[in-house]
Amino acid sequence: MVDLPPGAAEVAADMERIAALPGDVRDRVPELLKVLHRLVPSGGSMVHVLNPELREFEGMGESGYTEAALAFMRGSDHYREMELLGMDRDRPPMCVRDAPVPPGELQSWAEFLEPAGYREGVGLTLFSRDGRHLGLITLHTDDPAQPTDEVRDFLGLLTPMMAEAVDPMRSIVTLSRIVADAECGVVLTRAGNVLPLPGLPDHPLLRVGSPVLEVAAAGLREGHVHNSFLCPYPAADDPGGHVQVTVLPCPTSAPAHLLAVVLTSPAGDLRGLTRRELEILGLLVDGWSNQRMASELVITQRTVAAHIEHILDKMDAPTRTLAAVRALRLGLYVPKPLARTRR
Repeated sequence: MVDLPPGAAEVAADMERIAALPGDVRDRVPELLKVLHRLVPSGGSMVHVLNPELREFEGMGESGYTEAALAFMRGSDHYREMELLGMDRDRPPMCVRDAPVPPGELQSWAEFLEPAGYREGVGLTLFSRDGRHLGLITLHTDDPAQPTDEVRDFLGLLTPMMAEAVDPMRSIVTLSRIVADAECGVVLTRAGNVLPLPGLPDHPLLRVGSPVLEVAAAGLREGHVHNSFLCPYPAADDPGGHVQVTVLPCPTSAPAHLLAVVLTSPAGDLRGLTRRELEILGLLVDGWSNQRMASELVITQRTVAAHIEHILDKMDAPTRTLAAVRALRLGLYVPKPLARTRR
């Protein structure tokens, strides 16, 4: 049974309110820290979100530290300290006095925190309900008696709500709901890895190394704010089947290592376009000439011209340029790198 500090009920209610606030993590962090300062009269505080690829941290809210201290605590050396302390795991809050190694052996404490006048502190590891390591909250004080054991243990009860408040996936999940018929999805990182998208399963086409993800990243590099295209995906009842792929850039407020949401959904109305015509539309989108298409597809230019005539009719477009514009807007084409994709 945890002994509760004075005002615990009000603090818990405020934490619950903050965790439920809409918007992104940067909107909620200042409110969260205000409440924490009522429990821990801290001279220094920070909320850091983890970049698991670089094993570094990104600051979402920081105060009371020198730039040199912040540079260290955002870096991989600090992450290694967290591993040494066991704070890379989902565990109760840890005060400096609880550390399994002497504080003086930690570079962050010996070089930056103790010289700045800090004498105690508490660290809270943040994990989502589905087990994702989200980051870290630390509070440091110049009073060696603060925080008390009572406050430390109470912070442990509040940690799940704090994790909910700083989870960057919340705004990303909200973004993904733009595609109402999405059946699968992942979050693509700048390093080319994928993270689960809460609420949706993954898809064979959305796994690391997939050409679909390469096309998605290329579209973002080319400046497409929203990109949608088709990918061949044969099914037992539809050997010529496709899935729609939609690429949505992550909000600017999301951690920098998160690039985009990539979703799959049913292909929908293809306007009677054949698989070959959808591939040719992809080449039209890229501005290919009939001669170049014929060489690539190993068919005659006359056959290419016939395909394009059928495409213009089905797209209700008087010119190939307008057909390409409509295909881009509707996501009604197969990009060249996917034209030979198979299950």
